[in-house]
Amino acid sequence: MKKSLKFIIPVVIISACVPQRKLDDLQKLYDVCQQNKALTTDSLLNARNSLDNCNLSNIGLQARMLGLQADSLECFTALQRTQKLYEQSEQTSQKIIDNNRYENEKLSAELNAKNEALKNKEKELNEKESSLMMSQNKNRELSSSLATTEADLKIREKRVKELEAILKAKYSAVNALKAIVQKALLGFQNQGLTVETRNGKVYVSMEEKLMFKSGSIDVDSKGVQALLELAKALNLNNDVSILVEGHTDNVPMRSPSIKDNMDLSVLRATSISRILITQGSVDPKRITSAGRGENYPVASNDTPEGRAKNRRTEIILTPKLDELFQILGN
Repeated sequence: MKKSLKFIIPVVIISACVPQRKLDDLQKLYDVCQQNKALTTDSLLNARNSLDNCNLSNIGLQARMLGLQADSLECFTALQRTQKLYEQSEQTSQKIIDNNRYENEKLSAELNAKNEALKNKEKELNEKESSLMMSQNKNRELSSSLATTEADLKIREKRVKELEAILKAKYSAVNALKAIVQKALLGFQNQGLTVETRNGKVYVSMEEKLMFKSGSIDVDSKGVQALLELAKALNLNNDVSILVEGHTDNVPMRSPSIKDNMDLSVLRATSISRILITQGSVDPKRITSAGRGENYPVASNDTPEGRAKNRRTEIILTPKLDELFQILGN
């Protein structure tokens, strides 16, 4: 009531002071305001109702969201559990696969080894079968040729006996030849001349002091006498071949007419051979001359005595072995 009085009093006052036309306009404006107020009040009530409804809906949505969050958390936990189980299962499966692979490789290796052993056994068996067949064939051949073999053995025994007899005769001939040569050269053996047997041959070694002056190729008179005595013995044994070898020390030659020690050894061997042939009447077909130079020393060249021994001429006497070679060739 007080609110109405407060509102009416200003209107009455305004009406008393304002003209009727303006008053009507204000009344219309007032009515519009009252209508707008009513509409606004209705809108406000509707808005409050909508707000209440939204609040209720929001509360429901929040509750639903909480439920979804709980479900999501449960699903996430279940997913993690499932992933862990999957990883464990995958690890277990990988271990099983690795173990199976290892076992397969092991079994494969054992199978290959057994196959290889089987092949080797088969090869060994085949070789033994081949060897057995060869042995059987050889036994048959041996059986068939036994009589021939016994005859061949007898022939071989005969040839061996003949060979032993010839070898014995050869050594006897060599020893006899040595004795003859030693007897023929007995007067020169203290003058640098030696006689010995080596390898079934007789070696007559003459030092330089007996045969030549230093650096010379001309035989001294004493050397000529020794060669003539040797020639007499050789002419009584025509089945002996003669090799004359010249040797020197390692001191280089200093002569305009002789090139080196090899040249000197060859020329000295030729000089001795020439005396045996021309003065000693030895058949030249029996004689061979050779020079060895300084390449076959019998003593050290570091001392005068050793070099003197190396400056020598060797006459090598070899009995003919025609009968021996004939037996070996058959």
